Parts: sequence; C-alpha cells; structure tokens
Amino acid sequence: MKDKSITVEDYEKHGKEFFDKYFYVARELGEGAKAEDILKIMETLSGVVMKKRLEEKGVGPFGFNKNADDEDKEDNDAS
Repeated sequence: MKDKSITVEDYEKHGKEFFDKYFYVARELGEGAKAEDILKIMETLSGVVMKKRLEEKGVGPFGFNKNADDEDKEDNDAS
C-alpha cells in the first residue's frame, strides 16, 4: 500500500474527536495551560485508559506472573 498524504478532509473527519479531548484536558489543567503540557497529559492519559481497559477485561496475568489461585482455577477447569 502506498503512503497517502493526510488531507484537510482527514482533519475534518477526525478533528472533532481530537479537539474534544484536547479541550477537556485544557479545562482540567486550568487557564494558562500550555499546548505542550496539554499534549503530554493527553498522551499519559491515553496510556492510563488503555491500562484500565485491560484490567477491566481481566486479561492476564501471564506465564510466571500467575498466582497460585489462578493456577488452581486452571487445574479445576481442565478437569
């Protein structure tokens, strides 16, 4: 697939979602917040959201990170 330039139409299509998030964070940080700080918080907050989504789904733990209760459940499920 050939790389395609980002168009104004792409900005129009996806801009509302971005700016809703941007202005939410700007309001939380308060008057005088710098764009650089807002973008850093947005990035960090995205990481928190992804981590929480994984926790809510109950994904993991994996491999040697399992605790004894998880192993017991697997043994009972296999029976």
